[in-house]
Amino acid sequence: SIYEAIFDGGAQSLIYRYISSDNNAISSFMGTLGGTKSEFLPSNITNISLSPDKSKFFYLTKTTSGEVGSIRAFNETKTSQVFSSPYSEWISQWVSKDKVYLTTKASASMDGSVFSLNTSGSGKPSKIFGGVKGLTTLANHDGSLILFSSSLASGPRLGVFDVKKHTSNSIDLYTLPEKCVWSVNNVDIYCAVPNAISGTQYPDSWYQGLVSFDDNFVKINTTTSETITIADSSYGNAIDGTYLFLSKKEDLLFFINK
Repeated sequence: SIYEAIFDGGAQSLIYRYISSDNNAISSFMGTLGGTKSEFLPSNITNISLSPDKSKFFYLTKTTSGEVGSIRAFNETKTSQVFSSPYSEWISQWVSKDKVYLTTKASASMDGSVFSLNTSGSGKPSKIFGGVKGLTTLANHDGSLILFSSSLASGPRLGVFDVKKHTSNSIDLYTLPEKCVWSVNNVDIYCAVPNAISGTQYPDSWYQGLVSFDDNFVKINTTTSETITIADSSYGNAIDGTYLFLSKKEDLLFFINK
């Protein structure tokens, strides 16, 4: 019943997360493979993201007054708190050595926003952009571009936000950033794109398991909007792709079938 498993960069340490036996808490257990060192992390960690070099992790924990964000290295016991908020609905992505992006948890009926947080703990998070219903995000490897979806009557449409220029461009595709991965060139993205989308309550209905997709896999140039289909669903069973990642040479695309 492990919901999420997170490895460090050397694949020596592992955090695995699951719901407690009484269904009242999220448990996160960290251990070293082949070793005796292991421990439980704080209860009810709502979100974890790895540093770019995968030596540290940023995690969010609910408190009686909201939520706090902390940083810890895999091979250390010291924890540094770098974030505190009266709101408790955040998803993080560690995009560079000193920067974490925080996106409000999405709902089709609510406007979402994304913020930038300095991991040194100096200053408050600064807003990047917002006012987007059903907002979910996925930044590229240097944080310069943010892939996002907005909930429209026709479904969740993709767009790309340029952080430096503070401009956004729409991509004429309907899917969710959670079904995509950025190329190392920080321009191309690979996405699992549904053949058909029914209803308008996204990402809610997909998160809740009320809707599943039958995907094609495409490569998209976010500068030119050129789209190339690399695999379709005409062969084999339907696939609802998520947690996409690429091999180092980018000749293999991995995913989990939701």
